[in-house]
Amino acid sequence: MALLKCRPRRRAGFILAVAAGLAAGSTAAASQCSADSRHWRFDDAGEGRGFAHVQLQRGAAVPAEDPLHPGNQVARLTAGPKQKGKVGKADYVHRFQPLQAGSVVLMQARFYFPPGTPLNSLILMDLECASCGLDTNPGVRLYLRRGMLRVDRSKIGIKQAFLPSVPHMMAAGVWHELSWQVTLGAGEQGRSVVRLDGEVVSDARGTTVLTQEVVSRHMDVAVQEQADRFQVGVTANSNPQTVELLLDDVRFCQL
Repeated sequence: MALLKCRPRRRAGFILAVAAGLAAGSTAAASQCSADSRHWRFDDAGEGRGFAHVQLQRGAAVPAEDPLHPGNQVARLTAGPKQKGKVGKADYVHRFQPLQAGSVVLMQARFYFPPGTPLNSLILMDLECASCGLDTNPGVRLYLRRGMLRVDRSKIGIKQAFLPSVPHMMAAGVWHELSWQVTLGAGEQGRSVVRLDGEVVSDARGTTVLTQEVVSRHMDVAVQEQADRFQVGVTANSNPQTVELLLDDVRFCQL
């Protein structure tokens, strides 16, 4: 009888282990955009490099040679210092059809910071909305603070950021692969997963899109709960000095 009691438990454990393995495999598969997704390599001569818009505020975006891999052309983005309350900007903008709650978006890029670059107070990616009903382009932003990545949610009315859970820091003089997967949603339906060089440094659940509930606390305005714009580069430089970075292999896809 003891053996009969043990066998179901082993069977259940085996099933759970298989299920966990399958779940892990599906998560890993979702960490990369497919080959037919939007992909920008910066090796064409177009002014906007295939993006809808180049956003510059005391900034510049020009082609450059990869310092570590001669022959590879990348983008050099330079954003001026914060002055009179206005940040410096140098980034590329991709517009897409509005996505509502439940949509899963994956954004990827390679970043290189030249030696001497301050790895602090820089926003590297934005997932926002230009058609929500507010002129502030509300959304979530991937923020570099003291070398570590966090997700700022202040533009959707939430003070609490998604903080890093792993002490993996970005460094100057090397290429970093950055991946940010966002599930649009309110409360526990929202999720943000940040990977740095393949390692998950932040995996958090919480609101990731502007909601009518939050807006109604402050004003009587109807808004759309959606996202329709992706920005990548130096989307904001709050440092007192000019900041430069190199950008390559940008990808965007809906999972």
